[in-house]
Amino acid sequence: MMLAIAITDLLYGLETLLRGERSEYRFVGTDSSFSVWLKKSKQGRISARCGTTELGEAESTVLCKSILHGVETFFAQPGNELPVNDPVREDLLSSVQSFKRCLHEG
Repeated sequence: MMLAIAITDLLYGLETLLRGERSEYRFVGTDSSFSVWLKKSKQGRISARCGTTELGEAESTVLCKSILHGVETFFAQPGNELPVNDPVREDLLSSVQSFKRCLHEG
């Protein structure tokens, strides 16, 4: 369940970058010390940094489509799907749908 919460938060944060509501977003894994700093440039690219290490930069749509593909692939695997009665399930599904709409708009 913690992973689903973290993914929901990541998708929300990326969506704020795509929509231009923010230029920077710091993802912190739920119940973990892992964090990644994401920054959108004026050219529409997103760079990622973990601590003091620069991880790289990618075109925002390409990066976000790759992340969405990874999320969908992960939850499609047997044993990774959330039970229908899991309270996080609706939040995750809603965030995935909102993220998809945002990608198609941009």
